[in-house]
Amino acid sequence: MGHFNWPLTQIICEEKIAKSLRSKLISSASGPMPSLFSQLGRTPILDEKMEEIASFAIQPSVRAKAYRSLFEGRIVWMEGRKWEWTDICYCEGRLKPVVAERKLNVKAPMLELLKKSSEDRSSIVRRVSAEILIRELDSLGSVARTFTERFISDKSRPVSERGEFALKKLDEAERATTS
Repeated sequence: MGHFNWPLTQIICEEKIAKSLRSKLISSASGPMPSLFSQLGRTPILDEKMEEIASFAIQPSVRAKAYRSLFEGRIVWMEGRKWEWTDICYCEGRLKPVVAERKLNVKAPMLELLKKSSEDRSSIVRRVSAEILIRELDSLGSVARTFTERFISDKSRPVSERGEFALKKLDEAERATTS
């Protein structure tokens, strides 16, 4: 579990404190909530409320992280940084992020998540949704085209570009099966 302080983990997991932290994640309009979300993800206190956080968090980046976690069935956080030499002769290097992850103890229906996230008011969330659509094109069947068309017509350029990419992939797959 990395360098997470064990007594702090126990305190965070106390139900009253966990409830307060979840509430803060959802209701805070500013502040380091995406970071808090990732760090709280080290424990299972968010698992059962992940769909609620994805739907109702005020900060779009928190909703996006919650949706990504639900789609991937895991939560990821930055554990720290590690020095990596790029050129030892000239003493050059960079700090590389070290990430850790934990599987979520909750499963959510893919289509329902895709529908909700594709209709989110924030393009940050819709972009995550479009990325997942591309990754899951093969498993979605005929509904993939419906989502693809929704993303193509999105007013956000990064989202519509992902929709266009998904359409190319769908068309390629269709041509491959008909020839």
